[in-house]
Amino acid sequence: MADKKTTGKNTQEAIPLTNKKVKKNKAATETITTTSGFIRNIATGTEFYSNQARKITKELIATAKRQKPGFSIKDESKLLQIAAELGIQTGGRPKNDIAVELGELILNEFDKQEGELLFLKRAPQKRQEIWRKLGVAPSGVDYDISAIKKLTETDSNQNLFLQGWRCSLANGWGNNMIAAELQDIMSGTPSPTLQNIDKSVMVTGFSPEAVIYSLGGSFRSSLHPLIDNIINGRIRGIAALFNCGNGVSTNSDTQVTLVKELIKNDVLVLFTGDNALPLAKSGLMVYEGAQYAGDGLHSVCEAVGLPPVLHMGTSIDNCRILITASALVKEGKLEDISDLPACIASPAGMNEKAIAIGQCFVCSGFYTISGDSRLVESKELTEDMEKKFGGMWDFETDPMKMAEKMIALIDKKRKALGIDNARERVLYDMAMRRELI
Repeated sequence: MADKKTTGKNTQEAIPLTNKKVKKNKAATETITTTSGFIRNIATGTEFYSNQARKITKELIATAKRQKPGFSIKDESKLLQIAAELGIQTGGRPKNDIAVELGELILNEFDKQEGELLFLKRAPQKRQEIWRKLGVAPSGVDYDISAIKKLTETDSNQNLFLQGWRCSLANGWGNNMIAAELQDIMSGTPSPTLQNIDKSVMVTGFSPEAVIYSLGGSFRSSLHPLIDNIINGRIRGIAALFNCGNGVSTNSDTQVTLVKELIKNDVLVLFTGDNALPLAKSGLMVYEGAQYAGDGLHSVCEAVGLPPVLHMGTSIDNCRILITASALVKEGKLEDISDLPACIASPAGMNEKAIAIGQCFVCSGFYTISGDSRLVESKELTEDMEKKFGGMWDFETDPMKMAEKMIALIDKKRKALGIDNARERVLYDMAMRRELI
């Protein structure tokens, strides 16, 4: 149940979106409404990630104060970049002093009740304006969790949906981004590495920085090659998959079938979550996996040495998708994330953590499709969401139909951008590449 106090390994299954009495675990007998059931899932998922992010923040402070023997600041460049981004003076200061100030500043993100979360400024300006207009720009993580609990405990539905959307944004642009970025500072920002896990080989470590480096190289280090290949049609669009380790049963065949259909249709796939093994066993997360891709995506993978599925990390690393999307908007000179020929999918079963993550994607402007048959479609999550946020939930259990919907969405976005007809494909020589700088 979503209102159970424990989280993590004991996280329960997501409450179905239904207004009727439903069969749940033995201890559950009450009627759960569409509103309170779904929103309480968001609160519980956000609370789990809040505990995780707070712990990592305290570890950064302890590391910088030399209170954790054997630990140190591994990525000083990212430390300086984030500190400067958040207004911390860096010039001429020891890195540990900067890290302590950064950690203490971030620690305030959980308790504060006024202003906005610091990392919200990373989103495109238009997206920030949408959140402010709707009143869903979160100020403090703990405040937004407790506000949901108060509304649901009093059986009040007033502003409950909006509070749920605030909480999901606090999770993605707050908890997850804090945890991933501070972990990078302490452990080093991931870079592509070939790993052998359970007798299966996969390339992992595609942080946003690694994606930029892999596509642009040290010479240009830019997302322009990705944008150019989306415009010319070699890459039809981008689909991001996420899942969370939990007690909910997952269908590995569904995930593999979906991904194979997407890359066959030239859709580049990004992955975050705890169950990449089925994709690795199917050979989709290594360079040779390009053999399963369409001609356009295959040519790009072959040219730059990338797998057709880029593993961006575990479930907290879903924020890397938000960071990459925002960077694409900026470099592609677009207005918003909702303009991108991109979408999100969670083909596996969903628990509270996954619902909190998924709702953040929707509120950030993404079409987000779930393969969990227990989640029932509702107007508040589909039509109403699309009108307000430019993103929406969709539900489909058949992986081929799911892929069909995602590709149709990507094609719709391509048409809106005027790139539905691929340009003549040109093989760039070195002189032409230099002109792109």
